[in-house]
Amino acid sequence: MTDPRAATEYRIPAVQLRPGDLVNTSPGEDDWQQVLGVYTRAGDAKSDEVRGLVKALAERYVAVQLTDIAPVDSGVYFSDGLAMMYGVDDGADQDVTEVISQEDGVRTYLYTKFELVTVRSAAS
Repeated sequence: MTDPRAATEYRIPAVQLRPGDLVNTSPGEDDWQQVLGVYTRAGDAKSDEVRGLVKALAERYVAVQLTDIAPVDSGVYFSDGLAMMYGVDDGADQDVTEVISQEDGVRTYLYTKFELVTVRSAAS
């Protein structure tokens, strides 16, 4: 019997990415981010900045916007009503809200139109 929560990793050409896909930006290190937008033509872009970038790429590259959510690599505990994160490398403990990523963080990556990227699919 297979676990319905299982996910499969596979590689696809960057030009086939779609919003909602999960991409591993650092295979081997597990930096999974969700695709927010994929731009191969300037007319697809939603902002002037991305439109200008895509135009300069002359369809040789794919501009991909991803979430920018950093992992929290330490345990969390509660102290005086605050969620605290244990310090790393002998550093001081920190309030979790000082460490977590902002909700609107976006990364923009450039992939060649031939490049394969690692994506994850949830089992259906």
